[in-house]
Amino acid sequence: MARYQQIFIKIAAFFRGTALLFNIGVFVWLCLCLYAGYKNVANNPSYISFVSFTNVFAVGLNVFFALFWLFTRKRYLAMISLSGLLICMPVTRSAFGYNLVGSNVTDSENVELKVMTWNVHLFDLGEWTKNKESKNKIVDLIKQQDPDILCLQEFYFDNDNPNEPYTEMLRQLGYTYYEFSKEEDLLKRSINIGAKPEDIIQAGHAVFSKLPLKNKVRYSLDSANYYNMLGVDVQLNEHTTARLNVVHLHSVTFSDKEVKFAENRADKLSAKMEDKTKGLLKKLMLASSKRAVQAQIIDSILDKSVYPNIVCGDFNDMPGSYVYQEVKGGLKDAFVSKGLGLGRTYRKIFPTLRIDYILYNPDLLICKGYISPDVSLSDHNPVIATFSVKEKGAKD
Repeated sequence: MARYQQIFIKIAAFFRGTALLFNIGVFVWLCLCLYAGYKNVANNPSYISFVSFTNVFAVGLNVFFALFWLFTRKRYLAMISLSGLLICMPVTRSAFGYNLVGSNVTDSENVELKVMTWNVHLFDLGEWTKNKESKNKIVDLIKQQDPDILCLQEFYFDNDNPNEPYTEMLRQLGYTYYEFSKEEDLLKRSINIGAKPEDIIQAGHAVFSKLPLKNKVRYSLDSANYYNMLGVDVQLNEHTTARLNVVHLHSVTFSDKEVKFAENRADKLSAKMEDKTKGLLKKLMLASSKRAVQAQIIDSILDKSVYPNIVCGDFNDMPGSYVYQEVKGGLKDAFVSKGLGLGRTYRKIFPTLRIDYILYNPDLLICKGYISPDVSLSDHNPVIATFSVKEKGAKD
């Protein structure tokens, strides 16, 4: 009997030792995520920026090990992961939402402002969802949610009639004020074969508002004058004005084949697959560097604002990343304030990709609720937050 006990003790010691090594590994991993969040990769592409996309997993595994050690005799080892989670709080806190109360915008009290941001992917112009009703359902969802301010990325209108096909339709929902910031002109037939050969559309991001808008500025974020930020003053009430900024940062521009490859995790490793993986990582690295430059430009613009800032849009980057940290600055993330779970907003590749945000100045607003409805109408889910408004004037 004593012999079996010794064997059991040795096996248990082996597993504890192995677990400890893994625990140290995930602790270092989380520290790398923190480093990646503050590593300036603007004009200096680095693979370290890819670590930000793994932040959720690093946080989750550290939580697992902290709990694991608490159920063993060596409870003190839980301090490895607990200290890591505390040290790396800037990236830890943004990974998961754990607000059981207030995660539903419809149940919020004292709500004075409702903001919705959504990358509508050209209203499914290319019929990527395989559902011909998607475009109508997008409008129906906006009508149902009825936000005071609606920010849309990848919005478009017909070049020969700016009111068509969706501008006037949305304005009839009560949005008296409207601003648009163009990214590019597109040949409509290159997206939808049913279009006429001469049809041209203007694509970009738009703001539809029930509250007065003024002082629109289009801030260019790259030398090609494609990526830009739309800035506009919003009169929240008689005494309070905010600066609303809508962005759509540099995309990784994966092809459909690359997206399917990334989503297929059952393939066996091969030389060809390894080359494809390197290609995807390189794209991520280069795109992160370009977004870092854009984030620095945005940060400098926000600092000069005479009114408290609200930032909405598609960052194409993860919470805790350098881009997120740079744009966020002293703003708060509505998901962190009132969100629940992983907060996924991008519907492809991994279920952990939260790349769409509503950031707000806590001196101006108090977040009362947050949701991101899981709807297959675009490649992004909408993000919706409700707020109460503090009395706040311009900076001195």
